[in-house]
Amino acid sequence: MDDNTTKYSPKDLIDYLFRVSAVNEEGQVSPLETKEPVRFKRKIDVLSSPRQVKVSKLGTDFVTLDWKSLSSDGGSKVTGYVVKQKRGSDGDWEEVVTLKAIETSYKVPKLDEDQEYFFSITALNQNGQGETYELDTSVVPKRPPEKASPPVGPVILSDIQKTSLVLAWKPSKNDGRSPLTAYYIEMKDPNNGSWSAVTKVTPDITSYCFL
Repeated sequence: MDDNTTKYSPKDLIDYLFRVSAVNEEGQVSPLETKEPVRFKRKIDVLSSPRQVKVSKLGTDFVTLDWKSLSSDGGSKVTGYVVKQKRGSDGDWEEVVTLKAIETSYKVPKLDEDQEYFFSITALNQNGQGETYELDTSVVPKRPPEKASPPVGPVILSDIQKTSLVLAWKPSKNDGRSPLTAYYIEMKDPNNGSWSAVTKVTPDITSYCFL
């Protein structure tokens, strides 16, 4: 190195001791030495965010979140994940749990039914927290849909002709927490005992004319 150089970057090193000596026309003076061997390490970058975060189950008071491990660990293995939640878009983020690195699913308990929640997941390594993944849509715990109640009877027959009649009914009282999509109309010969499909009508229709 020339006289003006005060920095040197060695390459392909593992463990080494170093020393630096000054030299002039009178010769080389006693060197300045490192006291301990230096271990070279790969530079640790910021962790990427977890991938493919999704809601796998939803109930009245819980939500289960699933995700996949990182595409990049930043040069240092993942040590865990932090799950956070907030109530509504204006709420404050609160830590729910810190998980081990092998865990990529978590059931968030004690949620309020019909309350809007937002969730985020962040990976951890020795460098601290990585990039955060926030679910882009809110989650609202609710009871799962169930079967709708039957149409309200009795079935009313009117305008009975030789080859036609009008069939009418009242709407179902309970849609099972899922909007009705249709009413199915069937008929059978009382001597046959087997029901056969006639047609289906949209849920806003409560009568049908047989021709």
